[in-house]
Amino acid sequence: MKVRLVASIVLIVVALGFAFYCLWRVESTAQTLAEALETAMVAAHTQAPNWQEATDEVVRLWESQRAFLHILMPHQNINELEWAIGALPFYLELGDVDLFVEHSVRGLQCLNTIREMERPTLGNIF
Repeated sequence: MKVRLVASIVLIVVALGFAFYCLWRVESTAQTLAEALETAMVAAHTQAPNWQEATDEVVRLWESQRAFLHILMPHQNINELEWAIGALPFYLELGDVDLFVEHSVRGLQCLNTIREMERPTLGNIF
């Protein structure tokens, strides 16, 4: 009896630890991607010379975190984010600032949705 109680407590602690790790990882990944997207969007809007580097940084960050987010998050949200980020280099080559900014905003909206879905609120729990 005592061993079962200890084992169940250990399992609960491990499960809670993993849940909070996933929460922290998704939040930090979304924050990093959002900051990079905002930097690229401002660079595009002002026609700054670092527009290319900022876009490359967004794509590099996305490629490094995509697999992890696909495991944890609903695929519809991740696919929308992938579509928005994937279009950025194309609009960069075309020099179309308006569409670049539009897709950056769409990516930011997807990231905000992902962050809201991961927060431990009563609405998300129940």
